[in-house]
Amino acid sequence: RDAMVPVGPGLIGRVLDGWGQPIDGRGPLDCEQSVPLHPAPLNPLERGLVDAPLSLGIGAIDGTLTSGRGQRIAIMAGAGVGKSTLLGMMARYTDADVTVLALVGERSREVRRFVETELGTEGLERSVVVAATSNMAAALRIRAACLATSIAEYYRDQGKKVLLLMDSLTRVCMAQRELGLAIGEPPTSRGYPPSSFALVPQLLERAGCGTGSGSITAAYTVLLEGDDLGDPVGDTVRAVSDGHIVLSRRLADHGHYPAIDVLASTSRVMTDVVSESHQ
Repeated sequence: RDAMVPVGPGLIGRVLDGWGQPIDGRGPLDCEQSVPLHPAPLNPLERGLVDAPLSLGIGAIDGTLTSGRGQRIAIMAGAGVGKSTLLGMMARYTDADVTVLALVGERSREVRRFVETELGTEGLERSVVVAATSNMAAALRIRAACLATSIAEYYRDQGKKVLLLMDSLTRVCMAQRELGLAIGEPPTSRGYPPSSFALVPQLLERAGCGTGSGSITAAYTVLLEGDDLGDPVGDTVRAVSDGHIVLSRRLADHGHYPAIDVLASTSRVMTDVVSESHQ
């Protein structure tokens, strides 16, 4: 039997683990439906187009790197430049109906701080959080990323504007690297086996517009080793996503937050979703 994910209105405001079980101490979930953890791919000719903007509530992005409903964006930066803080701002100030956050491979301290500080009560009231910390099994970290995507698909199929935030996609690929090397896959670029790179399009293609009116606009953080934009995971994600936002350590070192390097970033759908005067 295929793995299934319990879903329903009772997910809003809850924090789950990679199995879909609540870890917030607020009792069992009120979920009467279930959806597949690994659904069949949608027919690409039946999916909607990215033709309307979605405000993420951050001026530098809405103004110069405008996102569309159903766009997949990579947020690329080295460690400590403000990726998680930027995701928290998006979760609080976006125009989306529902936000789904996947915190994969994070430190345990960071998970609680993110939920209580970055997200806050206002953000949590319309969010679902899935957390699998760095000390959990590699397979569970990968499952958490798939689980969050399945929950986002459930709300998309209800016709809602969903914002899916994943921090971080690199750590999902690292978890797949652990599994791949353990079963004897050959290491390729920087020790990643082929399955780590195959996992990226499998996850990202599940986001986007559905066959109805709903959409999943997704932002995935990519941890660049040594601030190297040629990082193999970063290269793979750039090829699959609809744009990328680069955070600059130089700007962060000057106390400029969010440290978005506008000239190094791009939104591939911006010309389709903004007016001529905005462009």
